[in-house]
Amino acid sequence: MVESAKKFLRKVPIPICGLILGMVSFGNLLYSLGYATIGTIYCVLGSLLMILVILKIIFTMKHALSTLDDPIIASVSPTFTMALMVICVFLDRIFTNAAWINVLWIGAVILHFILMIYFVAVHIFPTKIELEHIYPSWFITFVGIGVIPNTSQLFINELGKIVFWVALFFYLLLLPILIKRITKSKEMPESTIPLLTIMTAPGSLCLAGYISMGGHLYMPLVVFLLILSQCIYGIVVVNLYKIMQVTFYPSYAAFTFPLVISATALVKVKPLFAEKVGLTSLLNILSTFELLLAVAIVSYVFIRYCIFLFQRENNTKKVELN
Repeated sequence: MVESAKKFLRKVPIPICGLILGMVSFGNLLYSLGYATIGTIYCVLGSLLMILVILKIIFTMKHALSTLDDPIIASVSPTFTMALMVICVFLDRIFTNAAWINVLWIGAVILHFILMIYFVAVHIFPTKIELEHIYPSWFITFVGIGVIPNTSQLFINELGKIVFWVALFFYLLLLPILIKRITKSKEMPESTIPLLTIMTAPGSLCLAGYISMGGHLYMPLVVFLLILSQCIYGIVVVNLYKIMQVTFYPSYAAFTFPLVISATALVKVKPLFAEKVGLTSLLNILSTFELLLAVAIVSYVFIRYCIFLFQRENNTKKVELN
């Protein structure tokens, strides 16, 4: 029985952390909007999946670490630490001001930077990087730290204020490179196609983090990030149906968090334009649409993942990431 359990854990893909991140982030968003019950359900389901991933790491550590040899998986692996950070927000609602949650959050932050350093040391410095080696998942590695300012107000807010600018720097640095990668070098393995959705995430992540930090906001920066992130969101959504036509891969998890954080950023930005009636109406329409799309996609990917986990034996050849 122990061996069969380990066998199952080896089949749990690291990219599932992207789904966990999307589910718990969406649960936290729904909770903040007053939908406490359904928000908690999403958070609990995501947390249960996280327990599965932690068990995988503990009991099949050698196998789990070996997957990081794949540059794609290594670049999405920080979704594990990002998910832990947003789970800490959920846990803080249950165990208010518990010291161990602070320790868990700080541990997730440290581990995130370790994963960043690992990716650079193993998959960037030793090799000559060509344009075709770069994928949207690089945003996860380098801009994923934007989750820190989105959650730090409950833990170490000053750290979030510093990290925000680092995340913004990496976003503005990588964005033109990745746009060129997608438009000039269009050939991508089928399993990486869902990663295109990640293009929508970093701008909204930075915007939501900037607003979450509190204090004086530089409105031109808010407007810039809002327009940029929503334009990219629009382009991705227009192509979303076509992107989702690929065979199911664990990388389907990439469909979730980008759509959730885009909706989150809109919800956070709306109060800043409360006096502009026309703009507020537009933002209300957009945020409602993005919330509905997020709940549909997150729920769909969760169901597909459940089917995938129980049918993986029969579909191994179809779902390999590399």
